[in-house]
Amino acid sequence: LKGAGRAFSVGMDIEGGSTPAELGLSADRERLQSCVELFLGVWDFPKPIIAQVHGYCCAAATMLALSCDITLVSNDCKIRFPSIPIGGGFVSSFWAFFVGPKKAKEMDFIAGSEISGAEAHHWGWANHALPVEELQARAERMAILISKTPSDLLRMKKLAINRVSEWQGFRQAMLSGAEWDTLSHFTEGASEMRQRISTLGLREAIKTLQA
Repeated sequence: LKGAGRAFSVGMDIEGGSTPAELGLSADRERLQSCVELFLGVWDFPKPIIAQVHGYCCAAATMLALSCDITLVSNDCKIRFPSIPIGGGFVSSFWAFFVGPKKAKEMDFIAGSEISGAEAHHWGWANHALPVEELQARAERMAILISKTPSDLLRMKKLAINRVSEWQGFRQAMLSGAEWDTLSHFTEGASEMRQRISTLGLREAIKTLQA
């Protein structure tokens, strides 16, 4: 699983569609849960999935990369949290499971926090960090080696390891992330951020958090 352009993915469009206030709390929660369920669909997919991450990997895209079975990154890729705080729990729940609560808080508490691919490997976020020119070949080689194990055995191996994570609360943590994010959308702080976006535009609103 890889991006075809300059980046793996820069995340979700927060300017398009209905706002949480327009949707209402229940519909907003259902919308967010449907997103989490898409990521869990990758987690549950019967065959192993390798994420090949280059360029930028931002916000919800980090959740997609983490949902894959193996995550390979370029040393210089930029792995980033949302650039403006309008929610809470959606992205950080995924991160906390893989890098621990301390690192997840470090990233989540400061808007636009970013680590390199090399740092992501050091944190345990990624399996390997490689020079960008070697990334494709490494992903393909790994896929070939994995394919030498019969598919039914691979399925059981994936289920066995995933089950351990789920005993530790992975699936419920992911689903509860949608609920925390919904609640966060209706705070005064989130309303203030959305008003700032409406008044200044997204780019300028982000700059106010980086001064």
